Amino acid sequence: MSQHPASPATVLITLTTAALAVIAGGALIIVGGLAGTISGTAITGPGGVLNVQAIPAHARHLATWVIRAGSHCPQITPPLIAAQIEQESNWNPDALAHNPPEHGGNAIGIAQFQAGTWATWGQDANDNGTNSPWDPEDAIWAQGRLMCDLAAWATRLLAAGALDGDPVDLALAAYFCGRGCIHASGRIPAGGPTADYPAHVRSRVATYSLATAVPPGRWTLPLPPGSYQLTSGFGMRWGRLHAGIDLAAPTGTPIHAAADGTVLDAGCTSPRCDIPGSPQTPGCGLRININHGRGILTRYCHALALNVTAGQQVTAGQTIGWVGSTGHSSGPHLHFELHQGAPPATNDTATDPIPYLQAADLNP
Repeated sequence: MSQHPASPATVLITLTTAALAVIAGGALIIVGGLAGTISGTAITGPGGVLNVQAIPAHARHLATWVIRAGSHCPQITPPLIAAQIEQESNWNPDALAHNPPEHGGNAIGIAQFQAGTWATWGQDANDNGTNSPWDPEDAIWAQGRLMCDLAAWATRLLAAGALDGDPVDLALAAYFCGRGCIHASGRIPAGGPTADYPAHVRSRVATYSLATAVPPGRWTLPLPPGSYQLTSGFGMRWGRLHAGIDLAAPTGTPIHAAADGTVLDAGCTSPRCDIPGSPQTPGCGLRININHGRGILTRYCHALALNVTAGQQVTAGQTIGWVGSTGHSSGPHLHFELHQGAPPATNDTATDPIPYLQAADLNP
């Protein structure tokens, strides 16, 4: 509900999504504390790694944009962005909340932007020729940019003694009612929808967060146990080497680093990776290569979205991406390879991952 006070319609959205969060929250993993904190001038935002599967199925294709929107600044994380979207529109790109002109006019779309705010923050983020708050990809991108700007604004005023409170809460409240209403009070106004808004968003953050439970230094399966089916093994297939194994899993299943290591590269290896691939599409789609040392390299293909970058250190079990169907693919799955004598990773260095994992007391 960007930069506008609540009307009866927007309050109705708040109550409805609050009830949904109670239903959805019980079976999901909670990570860390939910409070944003200040350490010097740096703010740590609430939540951790995005739980893509918590996004409703009809909106799960937007996970990449949620991750991007939650990567503009450390204060605003992907789980916070997702929680805020649920609060604002319950993932409805056609959501409309009526507000009188003196309160900025109607709030529209998945992130509930008003015309005046959109004029400042809106852009054609997905390059489809339309710059509109009704376009959920454009709106989520703008939401992340605006929230980071609000967090930076709150942090500056806190340092100057002009505001009192938690910087992330202040940013959330300013998204709801505008900077002016927060600045005028010197804090989040007591009572009413503006005071309730940050707590409503935070109550959903755990739903959209994942935790890593594998201790450092161990090998682990690249997908959570029980989340996948082995659909194709290592070996010759149709006259060529299938250099890994295929694990079919629902879109958004977290992909885990199989062991500690360094990300060699992470990116798109097909003509496009922002749309599902096909059997005719060349390449591995969104791909990650991790160097584990001692000549061992693992490769992860066809991801929906990536959670690591080249040069990053990762630990066993860390979420590095999410299962998708990008590149040369006929459905959501992880193509997982293990190479010995690498890098570089070639057909000559590829080895069957299953015996290797079994030797680590794992059962793929």
